[in-house]
Amino acid sequence: MTDKNIEIFQNLHLKSRTSASLIRTTILAHVQVPWRHDSEREEDIRDHAADDEDAIVLVRDSFDDVDESGLVLWQEGEGYKVSNIVPRNVGELGITKYNAILRDFVARIAEPAARAGGFEVELSSPHQSLDDWLDAEPAAALRRFSRLANKSTGAAHPMDRDRWYAFLIATHHASKRPDTDQLVRWLVEVEHWSEDKAHELAIDYEFALGLLEQYDHSRS
Repeated sequence: MTDKNIEIFQNLHLKSRTSASLIRTTILAHVQVPWRHDSEREEDIRDHAADDEDAIVLVRDSFDDVDESGLVLWQEGEGYKVSNIVPRNVGELGITKYNAILRDFVARIAEPAARAGGFEVELSSPHQSLDDWLDAEPAAALRRFSRLANKSTGAAHPMDRDRWYAFLIATHHASKRPDTDQLVRWLVEVEHWSEDKAHELAIDYEFALGLLEQYDHSRS
């Protein structure tokens, strides 16, 4: 059975084979309405940067129901990554609006600039599933636990607890694992656990994996 995908914040990396300055120059040359360059905010950020790292700050005018927002490109090596998108008038954008601004930047500025400057644009997928976060064995163990468990009692029943422990042990030995926020989102959005029970399981998950790791260290 295939789980539904979960919407996540996208990541954007601009990669150059020559220099970050080429990306900066070409990006700024392609800025046009409804985007603008915020040089004042940019200077403020660069004044607090370590190791002379560069930053580019652009502002996207509001559109539809998306607030005016500032997008920060932060230097990494010979390229840049989008480190944040911050709305000007509301507390936070949320995933859907954040990704909408990011994709608008890619379509209007990053991709045309990349064609002109010869650098690469790498935009991650807006969706992931449990299989992106977990190896096959622990993913199967988690699905088995979730789909057989009494969702009102969590892992309290002995059979549910055994399946939960099997998932924890398999995850402890896995090469990748979800963080607690990802686990909660999967339990709530895909498996329809209550928020309270999902958070209880996530707390137990974090504690158990930490305990297992400490146990391993104590025996080494």
